[in-house]
Amino acid sequence: MKQLVPIPLESAKRLEEEDEVGPGYQFVSVSLKDGRYFESAVASEGFIIQVKGCKDLPFTQEEVESVALTDKSWNFRTEKQGRPRG
Repeated sequence: MKQLVPIPLESAKRLEEEDEVGPGYQFVSVSLKDGRYFESAVASEGFIIQVKGCKDLPFTQEEVESVALTDKSWNFRTEKQGRPRG
């Protein structure tokens, strides 16, 4: 099941000021409150929609500390997703 995780408001405001890398999306990194870090993810319209290497998002909205723009791009539309990390 696909899920979307809302981006924290402060991070979302920063991302709105940045350019999109494609129509409606940006590549981001995600830091969680427990110290975990996901270097390559995709954000669109205020949500984290995919994490590289994960079939489903491996965290919830409550776990997200911050989201930041990254230069770690990848072909998220055609890449097969592996097992969730965590």
